[in-house]
Formats: sequence, C-alpha cells, structure tokens
Amino acid sequence: MLTYAGGNRVLDALPPVDRAKIERHIRVVRFRSGDIAQQPEGANTFIDFPIDAVLSIVTTMLDGTTCEVGTIGNEGASGVEVAFGATLLRTTICQVEGDVARLDRVHFLAAIDANRQFERLIGRVAQAQRFFVEQQCACNAVHSVDERCARWIMMIHQRVRRAEFSVTHEFLSVMLGVRRATVSRAAMKLQDAGIITYRRGSVKVLSVRKLASACCECYEVTRNVFDSALTVADKPLSEAVAS
Repeated sequence: MLTYAGGNRVLDALPPVDRAKIERHIRVVRFRSGDIAQQPEGANTFIDFPIDAVLSIVTTMLDGTTCEVGTIGNEGASGVEVAFGATLLRTTICQVEGDVARLDRVHFLAAIDANRQFERLIGRVAQAQRFFVEQQCACNAVHSVDERCARWIMMIHQRVRRAEFSVTHEFLSVMLGVRRATVSRAAMKLQDAGIITYRRGSVKVLSVRKLASACCECYEVTRNVFDSALTVADKPLSEAVAS
C-alpha cells in the first residue's frame, strides 16, 4: 500500500494543515474491476475516497437483475453514511480499475469529531451524491440511451483523468439498465461519429468536445453541484448552487 499524495477532490479541498492530520491514517490501495468496497451486513470498516478508480452503487432485484443507482469518483467517498449514524443498504463495487484512498472508520469518525470543516465538507458531498442519484433517476426516465451512454463515458473520463479506460459490455449494461445489445448500438453510434473508439472492453475518448455535446444536460448539472459542494466552504450546498 502507498501513502496518499493527492487526487481525491474531497480530501484535497481541505486546508493543508487539516489534510495532513488525516493523511497519516490513509493508505492507498488498488481496486480491480468487480472488487467489493462495501456491502450490506458486511464489516465495512473503511471509508473509500477514489483517486482514479470509479465505484458503482448497485441494487439487485429478486430475479437477480442488477442495476446501477449511483457512481462515486474522485469527487466523493463511499461509506460516509457512518458519519450520520446510518447503515449501508446498497452494495458498492469497483466499476473502473484504479487507486482508492482508504481511511478506517475509527479515524474517519475521529476526524469528523475533531474538525468542523471536514464534517461540513462531508455533509455537502453526501448531499451532492443524493442529488446525483435523484438526477440519474430523472435522466433514466426522460433521456435516450445514446445521451446517457455519452454522459456515463464523459463522467468516467472526468474522474479517471485519462483518455482510455477499461469497461466491459456487461458493466455498461448494468450502468445504463439496458441489454448488452442496446449498449453496443449506442457505443457504435459514438464511434461512428468519431467521438470514441470502443473495442475489447476498452473505451478511448477521441474528442472531449464532441462527447460533451452528445451528453444530456444531466452531466453539466451534476458536475456544477459537485463543484459547488467542493469549492464553497462557508455556505450550505443549497446556497452554493444558487450562487
């Protein structure tokens, strides 16, 4: 395991002195696609702050069908419910391979108790994550699969900060809640337009500008909410977004 050297926007939003107090308890681990971060009734002894990994919150129906209900990248953290006395009700798995900064539960709660600014920051990020889930529900209801596929790829590109990343048809179908054949058609449209290449489980973004144009409005809306949550330290999220 490596020591933390930056990359998660939540941790990096803290003043250097406050961040240094937390960093000494953090270890960086590598998550592979499919690794489980948290799950209901699990031990869940860590809070995970993605650096260039992307985590997926999924729900499984009685018939075994699995669908994504949220994602967490370098703008957030997984498992922060413990700060508010809540239990974990969903499974969180690694969607895109990468590094994660892990802070054990004891030191996380101690940091919350000792640092009012950190507590407020976690609260704003948790509120932004709830907004993201709500926006995604609306997005799934009213926007096309093509737009949602472009949005998903754009979000991953933003979070991992590299043009190329690995993702399977199966994962894409879970993320979008559609069949693999539908995912293939949406990805091929983006490829035919010269926006991405997609082959053998690997996506490469060729034009960020074109990809942004292909996204639905939800990409920009949720990005602005997270930017406000992470950059305005002395206002509640609702006021920060309004300003």
